[in-house]
Amino acid sequence: MKNEYNRILEQLDTTRLKNTNVLITGANGLIGGFLADFFTYLNEQHNYNIKMVLTSLSKNPDRINPLLTNPNTQYIDADLSKDIKLDLEIIDYCFYCAGYAQPSKFLAQSTSTLRLNTVGVDNTFSSIFEKNPKATCVYLSSSEVYSASTKQDAHSEIDSITIDILNKRNFYILGKVSGEMVVNKLRESGFNAISARVSLCYGPGVLQDDSRVLSEIVQKSLSTSETITLFDDGSASRRYLHITDFTTMLLNIALFGSQNVYNIAGEEECSIYELASILGEITNKPITKGKSGSIVSNTAPKVVWNSLERYKSEFGYIKTKPLKDGVSEFFTWYKTNFQH
Repeated sequence: MKNEYNRILEQLDTTRLKNTNVLITGANGLIGGFLADFFTYLNEQHNYNIKMVLTSLSKNPDRINPLLTNPNTQYIDADLSKDIKLDLEIIDYCFYCAGYAQPSKFLAQSTSTLRLNTVGVDNTFSSIFEKNPKATCVYLSSSEVYSASTKQDAHSEIDSITIDILNKRNFYILGKVSGEMVVNKLRESGFNAISARVSLCYGPGVLQDDSRVLSEIVQKSLSTSETITLFDDGSASRRYLHITDFTTMLLNIALFGSQNVYNIAGEEECSIYELASILGEITNKPITKGKSGSIVSNTAPKVVWNSLERYKSEFGYIKTKPLKDGVSEFFTWYKTNFQH
């Protein structure tokens, strides 16, 4: 992973993180876990002296367990969907990654999903700003807020948000919109709170039971089946973003951002069928289209395309990892870590 961390450092000035206290909620997930790994690397290899507080719902957080013996790292297991406030010392930067990013989970845990993105965000950010009004708090929202839009080109941060009242994903979508409203209210009070609308982040660090599309295709490519069978026709269009490029963009926003909300997304368009074909080439397996009627595939948006013009105008161009390279590396990582 050292090469991945250095890719971030090549494109980003992280010196503001030195000697700071950082809170990462949802630290046992892909994004929170990678951030914790990266900050640990900065401590161990570059003497950053970042003190971390990590939280997740798990009492035994497998993803980040190796980090918890570090004296600079504190772990709190907490259900932020409850009306609680974390007992924290002064925090300089908070990355609110708590919540269910996998559709199968946020559809099954609808009420908790809503509360994590409203009660959890409000309680966490408010408690931080009470002790440190100069802190920076970044809320991970989602590109799903655009899902009901009929716009034919890229979605911009200034677009109006449309809600389909019958959408079964609304506990997640409305939760994210409400979380952004919490952020905007805090900004109106003079605090540095920022929303990041995340779109389809992938890469090393997922848990073995991860059920997002890429992980499921990798699992099928490693199975004994002679084909990779999709849940549907695979026509849905996506723009995936590697976790290292995501982290570069997220930290740029946290350290230097001036706006209330930013899209964070990839630009290389790829259908799910084309994504599966990359793995089919690696494993020499044909791709079979499916006809699934599952709630996950039926409620998923057909096109996810978010504009990066706001990000580029402020921070410039980011050199992202080519999708084919990233997927191939992810396959190798997954196979090495989970296939026995």
